Amino acid sequence: METLKAVKPTYDIALSYEENYARGPFFDGPFPERVIEKKIRFLDFEVNSIVGIPAGPLLNANWIRVYARLGFDLPVYKTVRTQARPSHPPPNCLFVDVKGQLTEKRFDKTLRSIEGDWKGPLEEISITNSFGMPSRDPRIWQEDVEKAKSYLEPGQILTVSVVGTVGEGDLMQDYARGAALAREAGADIVEINLSCPNVSSGEGQLFTDPEYAGRLCKTVKKALHHTPLMIKIGYLTDDHVLNELAKHTAPSIQAVSGINTLSFEVLTETGDPALPGKGRIRSGICGASIRECGIHQVSRLANIRQKEGYDFGLVGVGGIMRVEDIDRYVEAGADVVMSATGAMWDPYLAYRYWQSRRKPPNPPG
Repeated sequence: METLKAVKPTYDIALSYEENYARGPFFDGPFPERVIEKKIRFLDFEVNSIVGIPAGPLLNANWIRVYARLGFDLPVYKTVRTQARPSHPPPNCLFVDVKGQLTEKRFDKTLRSIEGDWKGPLEEISITNSFGMPSRDPRIWQEDVEKAKSYLEPGQILTVSVVGTVGEGDLMQDYARGAALAREAGADIVEINLSCPNVSSGEGQLFTDPEYAGRLCKTVKKALHHTPLMIKIGYLTDDHVLNELAKHTAPSIQAVSGINTLSFEVLTETGDPALPGKGRIRSGICGASIRECGIHQVSRLANIRQKEGYDFGLVGVGGIMRVEDIDRYVEAGADVVMSATGAMWDPYLAYRYWQSRRKPPNPPG
């Protein structure tokens, strides 16, 4: 299957979140055919491959349907809440001018947005996004999660991402209520999002407080009963904090997903905020430029897991644009991987990985 050109993604960044929710995904290519010869094990599930999509691009059941048919066997339903919440106004997604990798030495830099279409290679795309974790009312998203689950084939599992809302009473209990609603709707795995740079309230930085995160995971796990719990975390520069986060959360969780986007100040070429509106000076960067941070954190977590004897699964996320990037995450210790930006511009990424793992046919004679 030919490599897609980086022209228009399945999520149209020129449209609003609501338009993409109603009309997307924008995909009109053929669906590939796979023959699954051997499944892999993730947690207690037998799955067709190690490739999925993290919370973000899969806005509803129709998005799940399309990407499941494209071979992304671990789809994550976009983060939901216990109450309806609108998206930040458009623009929500812009190209960003980044040369190379955003390593820790560059965390104090200001980035510039790019006007118009992307002109470079697919594997170098970086974007900033700012949605604010919008959500439909639970009555709507629960029904839609049930529909999304019905679209999956054997060997595909559905994760539903949940976040609590500051100001809605006890934050821990709000997370637990959301997780229970996701379980009732049929989620195979429930993910609680502890890291989002695009909200100005406290729920976006909970992964930086290991003790609180540990208590939160314990509370949520009680609401989930036997449904596996996964946490989504951002990048931590401090090894001690990462160790503490693993220590406090490990007793209650079954998997860790990360990294989420990296937070940067993004300005236009004229120096104005790229994403106008209150609380949007800083926004999440995703795509190719965060890959090294993602791989680095997976490697650190894999070492912690081995040293301490933890049994949580590791989900590698961040900057996966090519098959080679998937291999690097696996080498670093990831059990499975998920691509958002890469999957938006190259919907055949999972299929390419499947092709790369197939055994070559026996030579004639």
